[in-house]
Amino acid sequence: MKKAFLALTLIGLAISSMAQDNSTESKESTAYRYTPSPDFPGSLVIDYGLSYFDKNSGIMDTKAWKSPTFNMYYMYPFRMGASRFSFNIGAGIGSEKYSFQNPISLVDDNGITSVDSLNNIPFFVNLTGYKKTQIVVNYFDIPIEFRVHSRKNDHKRSWFLAVGGKIGFRMAAKTKVIYEEFDSKKKYKSLYNYNINPIRYGALARVGIGPFSFWGYYGFNQFFTDSKTSGIENPNTFSLGISLSTF
Repeated sequence: MKKAFLALTLIGLAISSMAQDNSTESKESTAYRYTPSPDFPGSLVIDYGLSYFDKNSGIMDTKAWKSPTFNMYYMYPFRMGASRFSFNIGAGIGSEKYSFQNPISLVDDNGITSVDSLNNIPFFVNLTGYKKTQIVVNYFDIPIEFRVHSRKNDHKRSWFLAVGGKIGFRMAAKTKVIYEEFDSKKKYKSLYNYNINPIRYGALARVGIGPFSFWGYYGFNQFFTDSKTSGIENPNTFSLGISLSTF
């Protein structure tokens, strides 16, 4: 009888121990597990949008949906005390493309920039068709933004409104034409600045929540250098788009 009682006691203890282990595993499996991640200062901002001329001479009309702009900036915030406001400054690369509606391209004549039909440019004498003709400009940009946030204790997860501006320095420019010649598709690039203004500056605005935002930029100075064009309007530029910030 004692042996039977001892055996039953041992079995009970074993079952109890197994039940506790299962309960512990269940609690551990349902408990929140914190995985540490690096907390980088600032953020990497990626802008994508469309580029526009604010006025055209007719011949320089562009195709908006084929004139993309792409910016990648590192932005660093300076909080204004424990308030909802912050001052953000950054640096990065901006790229803009302007695709023409007409079969034209920029040409240079003794340092003066003008626009001419592809059929009148000697290089395209055997042109039988074209797919794309555009200007591409790359800048080194310095954006500055003043932001107001809906949550003063959590700027990164709040609604925000930003106003400011940016200044950009032209790094490279080119014209690109994708065309057909003798039933063959070809690509032509001319790595020349065509008197595109070496500096751009203008107003910048942004509204969003957390890492997502909508933005707009309007350039205060004209696209080409003054007195360096002939037969064309010298437009200002603006762009609109969406944005994603990381970190």
